[in-house]
Amino acid sequence: MKKFLRQVERNCVSGAVVLLPLLVFGVVLQKVWGFFQKYGEKFAKLLHLDEVFGTIATDILGGVILLVLLYFSGYMMRLTYLKKFTEWIDDKLMIFLPGYEKNKKEAEEKLSTKVKKPSTDIPVLLKNGDYWQPARLIEEDSSGSAVVFVPTAPFKDQGQIFVVDSIHIKKMNETTLGNLNASVKSLGKGILDFK
Repeated sequence: MKKFLRQVERNCVSGAVVLLPLLVFGVVLQKVWGFFQKYGEKFAKLLHLDEVFGTIATDILGGVILLVLLYFSGYMMRLTYLKKFTEWIDDKLMIFLPGYEKNKKEAEEKLSTKVKKPSTDIPVLLKNGDYWQPARLIEEDSSGSAVVFVPTAPFKDQGQIFVVDSIHIKKMNETTLGNLNASVKSLGKGILDFK
């Protein structure tokens, strides 16, 4: 009987771990869509589109407002301050939402198949004498030069910038910047598993 109860308890905990991120995502999505739907309704009444299209005008204008906001948010992401702010939010979400990092990585992989990413701002190993140092590839040109940022542990945003020959770097295409940042924060733990 104890074995059966232990099995039931394990299954319930595992089910909660699986369902919690999905439930949180669903609630957040419902709140976001409700927010844009409310403003879509106001614009539909203002433009008298609700008289022509009925209740569907609310959804259409809410979707248009959401798309415009997404477009301008993507444009604003080019600003360094906002990029740092969103990275900070990502770090906090990884702590408080189980499964967030996995779902984010899957979404980024799906988006990367649609939008080809440049091969910069990726984790690399920089050859420094007889040893390799973890770094981020910032920029690379066709003449064989590269700009790399070497973080000073445990801070991912503090370090030094070097201009080196591309032959002195080894790209780690299977490693994410999140993994590199976590490793720098933990003083190098996990770097040996990077590929």
